[in-house]
Amino acid sequence: MKKTILMISALAFVACGKKTETESTAAAAAAPAAISGEALFNEKGCATCHGAQGKGDGPVGAALKPKPRNFSDAKWKFGYDLATVIKTISNGSTGTGMAPYKGVLTDAEIQAVAEHVRKLGGKN
Repeated sequence: MKKTILMISALAFVACGKKTETESTAAAAAAPAAISGEALFNEKGCATCHGAQGKGDGPVGAALKPKPRNFSDAKWKFGYDLATVIKTISNGSTGTGMAPYKGVLTDAEIQAVAEHVRKLGGKN
């Protein structure tokens, strides 16, 4: 009898702490998804010019003059601090093939891509 009561108590304790499937689904939908700068870099066309590893060797980049930025270079044209990289992604770069992505990507997505770009160059 004691064993049965203990088992029922244990099951009740576990069940009380569990969320229903509907509650779990609603919570997941409400939580903001983590934005992957690497995924955006590859999906939104950055890798097309800059290459998957950010070395400026993407298939479209070969035809551009000047060549796309190689993020593994020690020196970047406008600097490599996060604010500068965000500005370049947002506004593009005059005289290059770097198009502005403000309005194409959200501010959060631009920041995620900028952080990824800095990682490619070992700047984080």
